[in-house]
Amino acid sequence: MTSPDQTAYIGTLDGDGLVVATVRDGALTVTGALPEVREPSALAFSADRSTLYAVSELPDGAVTAVDISDPQRPVVLTSQPSGGAGPTHLEVFGKHLVTAHYSDGVVASHPIGGDGSLGPLGSALLLETPGSAASPHAHQVVPDPSGRWLLATALGLDAVFVLRFDQATGALAEHSRMDLPAGTGPRHLVFHPDGTRVFVLGELRPTVTAAAWDATAGTLERGDSAHVTGPGAPDPTYPAEIISDGAGRFLYATTRGEDAVGVLRIGPGAPQLVQTSPAGGAWPRHCALGPGGTWLYVATQRPGSVVWLPRDPATGLLGPVAGEVTVRGACWVAFA
Repeated sequence: MTSPDQTAYIGTLDGDGLVVATVRDGALTVTGALPEVREPSALAFSADRSTLYAVSELPDGAVTAVDISDPQRPVVLTSQPSGGAGPTHLEVFGKHLVTAHYSDGVVASHPIGGDGSLGPLGSALLLETPGSAASPHAHQVVPDPSGRWLLATALGLDAVFVLRFDQATGALAEHSRMDLPAGTGPRHLVFHPDGTRVFVLGELRPTVTAAAWDATAGTLERGDSAHVTGPGAPDPTYPAEIISDGAGRFLYATTRGEDAVGVLRIGPGAPQLVQTSPAGGAWPRHCALGPGGTWLYVATQRPGSVVWLPRDPATGLLGPVAGEVTVRGACWVAFA
Protein backbone atom coordinates (compact mmCIF):
# COMPACT_ATOMS: atom_id res chain seq x y z
CA MET A 1 0.00 0.00 0.00
CA THR A 2 1.28 3.46 -0.92
CA SER A 3 1.50 6.11 1.78
CA PRO A 4 -1.19 8.84 1.38
CA ASP A 5 1.44 11.57 1.50
CA GLN A 6 3.44 10.24 -1.47
CA THR A 7 3.94 12.91 -4.15
CA ALA A 8 4.22 12.52 -7.90
CA TYR A 9 5.40 15.06 -10.46
CA ILE A 10 4.10 15.02 -14.03
CA GLY A 11 5.91 16.63 -16.95
CA THR A 12 3.84 17.96 -19.84
CA LEU A 13 4.05 19.27 -23.40
CA ASP A 14 1.44 21.86 -24.44
CA GLY A 15 0.01 21.39 -20.98
CA ASP A 16 -0.02 23.19 -17.64
CA GLY A 17 3.69 23.11 -16.86
CA LEU A 18 4.99 20.99 -14.01
CA VAL A 19 1.99 19.22 -12.46
CA VAL A 20 1.92 18.03 -8.83
CA ALA A 21 -0.15 15.09 -7.60
CA THR A 22 -0.65 12.98 -4.50
CA VAL A 23 -0.70 9.18 -4.48
CA ARG A 24 -3.00 7.10 -2.30
CA ASP A 25 -3.31 3.33 -2.69
CA GLY A 26 -1.90 3.63 -6.21
CA ALA A 27 -4.30 6.34 -7.40
CA LEU A 28 -3.10 9.82 -8.43
CA THR A 29 -4.92 13.05 -7.62
CA VAL A 30 -3.70 16.33 -9.13
CA THR A 31 -3.15 19.00 -6.48
CA GLY A 32 -1.43 21.84 -8.31
CA ALA A 33 0.95 22.99 -11.03
CA LEU A 34 3.85 25.33 -11.74
CA PRO A 35 2.96 26.84 -15.14
CA GLU A 36 6.17 28.91 -15.10
CA VAL A 37 8.13 25.69 -15.71
CA ARG A 38 7.42 25.58 -19.43
CA GLU A 39 7.25 22.38 -21.51
CA PRO A 40 8.89 20.16 -18.84
CA SER A 41 9.13 17.01 -20.97
CA ALA A 42 11.75 15.31 -18.75
CA LEU A 43 12.45 15.38 -15.01
CA ALA A 44 15.30 14.28 -12.72
CA PHE A 45 16.02 14.38 -8.98
CA SER A 46 19.04 15.44 -6.98
CA ALA A 47 20.79 12.67 -5.06
CA ASP A 48 19.03 13.62 -1.82
CA ARG A 49 15.73 14.11 -3.70
CA SER A 50 15.28 17.60 -2.27
CA THR A 51 15.54 19.24 -5.72
CA LEU A 52 13.73 18.43 -8.95
CA TYR A 53 15.22 19.40 -12.31
CA ALA A 54 13.21 19.91 -15.49
CA VAL A 55 14.03 20.62 -19.10
CA SER A 56 11.99 23.13 -21.07
CA GLU A 57 11.71 21.50 -24.50
CA LEU A 58 11.80 24.69 -26.55
CA PRO A 59 13.89 25.88 -29.53
CA ASP A 60 15.86 27.96 -27.02
CA GLY A 61 16.01 25.34 -24.31
CA ALA A 62 16.15 25.89 -20.56
CA VAL A 63 16.77 23.83 -17.45
CA THR A 64 15.09 24.65 -14.15
CA ALA A 65 15.83 23.68 -10.55
CA VAL A 66 12.79 23.31 -8.28
CA ASP A 67 13.00 23.08 -4.48
CA ILE A 68 10.81 20.15 -3.37
CA SER A 69 11.89 20.00 0.28
CA ASP A 70 8.15 20.44 0.87
CA PRO A 71 7.02 18.00 -1.85
CA GLN A 72 3.50 19.40 -2.27
CA ARG A 73 4.69 23.02 -2.40
CA PRO A 74 7.48 23.14 -4.99
CA VAL A 75 9.30 26.43 -5.49
CA VAL A 76 11.43 27.41 -8.49
CA LEU A 77 15.05 28.04 -7.46
CA THR A 78 16.78 28.95 -10.71
CA SER A 79 16.47 28.58 -14.45
CA GLN A 80 19.31 28.67 -16.95
CA PRO A 81 19.63 28.42 -20.73
CA SER A 82 20.20 24.71 -21.36
CA GLY A 83 23.06 25.21 -23.84
CA GLY A 84 21.26 23.79 -26.86
CA ALA A 85 18.01 23.49 -28.78
CA GLY A 86 15.11 21.25 -27.90
CA PRO A 87 16.34 19.55 -24.70
CA THR A 88 14.65 16.18 -24.15
CA HIS A 89 16.43 14.52 -21.22
CA LEU A 90 18.58 15.34 -18.21
CA GLU A 91 20.33 13.60 -15.33
CA VAL A 92 22.29 14.58 -12.25
CA PHE A 93 25.90 13.38 -12.47
CA GLY A 94 27.89 14.20 -9.36
CA LYS A 95 27.68 17.95 -8.81
CA HIS A 96 26.49 18.67 -12.34
CA LEU A 97 23.28 18.51 -14.34
CA VAL A 98 23.77 17.01 -17.81
CA THR A 99 21.24 17.58 -20.59
CA ALA A 100 20.65 16.03 -24.04
CA HIS A 101 19.31 18.20 -26.85
CA TYR A 102 17.34 16.58 -29.65
CA SER A 103 17.20 19.50 -32.07
CA ASP A 104 20.92 20.23 -32.37
CA GLY A 105 22.57 17.11 -30.88
CA VAL A 106 24.39 18.89 -28.06
CA VAL A 107 25.09 17.38 -24.64
CA ALA A 108 25.61 20.13 -22.05
CA SER A 109 26.46 20.38 -18.36
CA HIS A 110 25.64 22.88 -15.62
CA PRO A 111 27.17 23.05 -12.13
CA ILE A 112 24.85 22.46 -9.19
CA GLY A 113 25.19 24.67 -6.14
CA GLY A 114 25.03 23.56 -2.52
CA ASP A 115 21.36 24.57 -2.34
CA GLY A 116 20.49 22.66 -5.54
CA SER A 117 20.44 25.75 -7.75
CA LEU A 118 21.98 25.74 -11.23
CA GLY A 119 24.96 27.78 -12.32
CA PRO A 120 25.61 29.01 -15.87
CA LEU A 121 26.47 26.58 -18.66
CA GLY A 122 29.68 24.72 -17.87
CA SER A 123 30.43 22.86 -21.10
CA ALA A 124 28.80 21.56 -24.27
CA LEU A 125 29.68 18.78 -26.71
CA LEU A 126 28.17 18.14 -30.14
CA LEU A 127 27.66 14.46 -30.91
CA GLU A 128 28.74 13.87 -34.48
CA THR A 129 30.04 11.46 -37.07
CA PRO A 130 32.89 13.08 -39.05
CA GLY A 131 31.91 13.45 -42.69
CA SER A 132 28.23 12.72 -42.06
CA ALA A 133 25.50 15.25 -42.74
CA ALA A 134 23.02 13.38 -40.53
CA SER A 135 21.46 15.28 -37.63
CA PRO A 136 22.63 13.64 -34.39
CA HIS A 137 19.41 14.14 -32.37
CA ALA A 138 20.85 13.49 -28.91
CA HIS A 139 17.87 12.08 -27.03
CA GLN A 140 19.05 10.86 -23.63
CA VAL A 141 21.99 10.99 -21.23
CA VAL A 142 22.55 8.32 -18.56
CA PRO A 143 25.42 8.07 -16.04
CA ASP A 144 26.83 4.56 -15.74
CA PRO A 145 26.54 2.87 -12.32
CA SER A 146 30.28 3.19 -11.67
CA GLY A 147 30.01 6.97 -11.84
CA ARG A 148 32.86 7.21 -14.34
CA TRP A 149 31.09 7.55 -17.68
CA LEU A 150 28.11 9.14 -19.35
CA LEU A 151 26.15 7.35 -22.09
CA ALA A 152 24.27 9.38 -24.69
CA THR A 153 21.90 8.13 -27.39
CA ALA A 154 22.21 9.75 -30.83
CA LEU A 155 18.99 8.83 -32.62
CA GLY A 156 20.00 10.35 -35.95
CA LEU A 157 23.44 8.72 -35.99
CA ASP A 158 22.25 5.23 -34.94
CA ALA A 159 24.83 5.22 -32.17
CA VAL A 160 25.28 5.26 -28.42
CA PHE A 161 28.19 7.46 -27.33
CA VAL A 162 30.27 6.87 -24.22
CA LEU A 163 31.52 10.20 -22.89
CA ARG A 164 34.28 11.07 -20.45
CA PHE A 165 33.08 13.45 -17.81
CA ASP A 166 35.28 15.64 -15.64
CA GLN A 167 33.55 15.74 -12.26
CA ALA A 168 35.52 18.82 -11.26
CA THR A 169 34.82 20.99 -14.31
CA GLY A 170 31.87 19.31 -16.02
CA ALA A 171 33.84 19.04 -19.27
CA LEU A 172 32.62 16.40 -21.74
CA ALA A 173 34.61 14.45 -24.34
CA GLU A 174 33.89 11.49 -26.59
CA HIS A 175 35.52 8.24 -25.43
CA SER A 176 33.91 5.45 -27.49
CA ARG A 177 30.71 4.61 -29.34
CA MET A 178 28.54 1.63 -30.20
CA ASP A 179 26.94 1.68 -33.63
CA LEU A 180 23.56 0.13 -34.31
CA PRO A 181 22.00 -1.03 -37.60
CA ALA A 182 21.00 1.85 -39.88
CA GLY A 183 17.46 3.01 -39.18
CA THR A 184 17.35 1.84 -35.56
CA GLY A 185 17.09 5.36 -34.14
CA PRO A 186 18.21 4.69 -30.54
CA ARG A 187 16.02 6.80 -28.28
CA HIS A 188 16.47 5.65 -24.67
CA LEU A 189 18.45 3.04 -22.78
CA VAL A 190 18.48 1.49 -19.33
CA PHE A 191 21.19 -0.25 -17.34
CA HIS A 192 20.55 -3.63 -15.80
CA PRO A 193 20.79 -3.35 -11.99
CA ASP A 194 23.93 -5.52 -12.07
CA GLY A 195 25.73 -2.73 -13.97
CA THR A 196 27.14 -5.04 -16.66
CA ARG A 197 24.39 -4.83 -19.29
CA VAL A 198 22.57 -2.10 -21.18
CA PHE A 199 19.29 -2.32 -23.09
CA VAL A 200 18.85 0.18 -25.93
CA LEU A 201 15.38 1.00 -27.26
CA GLY A 202 15.00 1.97 -30.91
CA GLU A 203 12.44 4.58 -31.87
CA LEU A 204 12.52 4.11 -35.65
CA ARG A 205 12.83 0.33 -35.46
CA PRO A 206 10.72 -1.13 -32.58
CA THR A 207 13.48 -3.20 -31.04
CA VAL A 208 15.48 -3.45 -27.84
CA THR A 209 19.16 -4.32 -28.21
CA ALA A 210 21.15 -5.91 -25.42
CA ALA A 211 24.75 -4.78 -24.98
CA ALA A 212 27.56 -5.78 -22.62
CA TRP A 213 28.98 -2.87 -20.62
CA ASP A 214 32.64 -2.75 -19.58
CA ALA A 215 32.91 -0.02 -16.95
CA THR A 216 36.69 -0.37 -16.76
CA ALA A 217 37.26 0.21 -20.47
CA GLY A 218 34.20 2.42 -20.98
CA THR A 219 32.93 0.36 -23.92
CA LEU A 220 29.72 -1.27 -25.10
CA GLU A 221 29.60 -4.51 -27.08
CA ARG A 222 26.42 -4.95 -29.09
CA GLY A 223 24.44 -8.15 -28.65
CA ASP A 224 21.13 -9.50 -29.93
CA SER A 225 17.90 -7.58 -30.46
CA ALA A 226 14.23 -8.37 -29.91
CA HIS A 227 10.99 -6.70 -30.98
CA VAL A 228 9.03 -4.79 -28.37
CA THR A 229 5.76 -4.81 -30.34
CA GLY A 230 3.21 -7.59 -30.55
CA PRO A 231 1.82 -9.42 -33.60
CA GLY A 232 -0.27 -7.16 -35.79
CA ALA A 233 1.23 -3.94 -34.45
CA PRO A 234 0.83 -0.99 -36.83
CA ASP A 235 3.73 0.13 -38.98
CA PRO A 236 5.29 2.49 -38.14
CA THR A 237 5.28 2.25 -34.37
CA TYR A 238 7.45 4.57 -32.31
CA PRO A 239 8.75 3.20 -28.99
CA ALA A 240 9.33 5.91 -26.39
CA GLU A 241 10.54 4.69 -22.99
CA ILE A 242 12.27 1.66 -21.51
CA ILE A 243 12.68 0.87 -17.81
CA SER A 244 13.82 -2.10 -15.74
CA ASP A 245 12.29 -3.45 -12.57
CA GLY A 246 14.41 -3.27 -9.45
CA ALA A 247 15.20 -6.99 -9.52
CA GLY A 248 16.52 -6.88 -13.08
CA ARG A 249 14.11 -9.54 -14.31
CA PHE A 250 11.81 -7.53 -16.58
CA LEU A 251 11.82 -4.58 -18.97
CA TYR A 252 8.86 -2.34 -19.80
CA ALA A 253 8.73 -0.43 -23.10
CA THR A 254 6.03 2.01 -24.19
CA THR A 255 5.10 2.03 -27.87
CA ARG A 256 3.35 4.93 -29.55
CA GLY A 257 1.10 4.01 -32.46
CA GLU A 258 0.48 0.60 -30.93
CA ASP A 259 -0.44 2.49 -27.72
CA ALA A 260 0.83 -0.36 -25.60
CA VAL A 261 3.42 -1.43 -23.07
CA GLY A 262 5.65 -4.32 -24.01
CA VAL A 263 6.78 -6.54 -21.13
CA LEU A 264 10.07 -8.36 -21.77
CA ARG A 265 11.75 -11.01 -19.67
CA ILE A 266 15.49 -10.48 -19.27
CA GLY A 267 17.65 -13.51 -20.00
CA PRO A 268 21.24 -14.22 -20.98
CA GLY A 269 20.70 -13.08 -24.58
CA ALA A 270 18.08 -10.81 -26.10
CA PRO A 271 15.10 -10.03 -23.87
CA GLN A 272 11.96 -12.04 -24.63
CA LEU A 273 8.61 -10.31 -25.21
CA VAL A 274 6.09 -11.98 -22.89
CA GLN A 275 3.17 -9.54 -22.96
CA THR A 276 1.78 -6.60 -24.91
CA SER A 277 -0.56 -4.67 -22.63
CA PRO A 278 -2.84 -1.80 -23.75
CA ALA A 279 -1.45 1.43 -22.32
CA GLY A 280 -4.85 2.87 -21.51
CA GLY A 281 -4.40 5.99 -23.63
CA ALA A 282 -2.98 7.36 -26.86
CA TRP A 283 0.68 8.10 -27.56
CA PRO A 284 2.26 6.70 -24.36
CA ARG A 285 5.55 8.39 -23.52
CA HIS A 286 7.34 7.93 -20.20
CA CYS A 287 6.49 5.19 -17.72
CA ALA A 288 7.59 4.48 -14.16
CA LEU A 289 7.11 1.87 -11.49
CA GLY A 290 5.54 3.22 -8.34
CA PRO A 291 6.89 2.64 -4.84
CA GLY A 292 6.85 -1.07 -4.09
CA GLY A 293 6.76 -2.01 -7.76
CA THR A 294 3.12 -3.13 -7.77
CA TRP A 295 1.87 -0.39 -10.11
CA LEU A 296 3.11 0.81 -13.49
CA TYR A 297 2.28 4.41 -14.35
CA VAL A 298 2.14 5.53 -17.98
CA ALA A 299 2.01 9.11 -19.23
CA THR A 300 -0.21 9.17 -22.33
CA GLN A 301 0.27 12.41 -24.22
CA ARG A 302 -2.85 12.59 -26.42
CA PRO A 303 -4.99 14.25 -25.23
CA GLY A 304 -3.30 13.72 -21.88
CA SER A 305 -3.54 11.48 -18.82
CA VAL A 306 -1.55 9.33 -16.45
CA VAL A 307 -2.89 5.79 -16.16
CA TRP A 308 -1.91 3.06 -13.72
CA LEU A 309 -1.84 -0.67 -14.28
CA PRO A 310 -1.39 -3.34 -11.59
CA ARG A 311 1.84 -5.32 -11.86
CA ASP A 312 2.64 -8.79 -10.54
CA PRO A 313 6.26 -8.54 -9.26
CA ALA A 314 6.70 -12.32 -9.53
CA THR A 315 5.66 -12.71 -13.18
CA GLY A 316 6.22 -9.13 -14.35
CA LEU A 317 2.84 -9.19 -16.08
CA LEU A 318 0.48 -6.22 -16.14
CA GLY A 319 -3.24 -6.22 -15.43
CA PRO A 320 -5.86 -4.04 -17.12
CA VAL A 321 -5.87 -0.29 -16.48
CA ALA A 322 -7.09 0.36 -12.94
CA GLY A 323 -7.44 4.14 -13.12
CA GLU A 324 -6.37 7.38 -14.73
CA VAL A 325 -6.12 11.07 -14.03
CA THR A 326 -6.45 13.74 -16.70
CA VAL A 327 -3.24 15.74 -17.24
CA ARG A 328 -3.10 17.72 -20.45
CA GLY A 329 -0.08 16.74 -22.57
CA ALA A 330 1.29 14.30 -19.98
CA CYS A 331 4.69 12.93 -21.02
CA TRP A 332 6.64 12.15 -17.80
CA VAL A 333 5.81 10.83 -14.34
CA ALA A 334 8.19 10.66 -11.36
CA PHE A 335 7.81 9.95 -7.66
CA ALA A 336 9.35 12.04 -4.88
